[in-house]
Amino acid sequence: MPTGMLETTREKMRLIDREIIDLIEVRTNLAGEILSSKKEMGKPIVDEEQIQNVLDRASSLAVEKGLDVDSVHQIFDILIQMSIDKQNEYSGKSKYI
Repeated sequence: MPTGMLETTREKMRLIDREIIDLIEVRTNLAGEILSSKKEMGKPIVDEEQIQNVLDRASSLAVEKGLDVDSVHQIFDILIQMSIDKQNEYSGKSKYI
């Protein structure tokens, strides 16, 4: 691959990385709305059934797109934990307590 083409491809990846980070921010910021709904419904912050639903959905999408399911599962484990951490932060609980 010529150097110019490599740099062009790397720039495309940098743009995609930025989009991914922007989407992670949007997803994480939804934690406040999720926490409010959970409080109204009397649900705990950690909802194992919903966690499993998210992981199942991500796994199905990974299969559909021909991606490695284990890797996608790991990514979503991190995203879920980020949401839980943010919900704890909003509720005044520290993840270090």
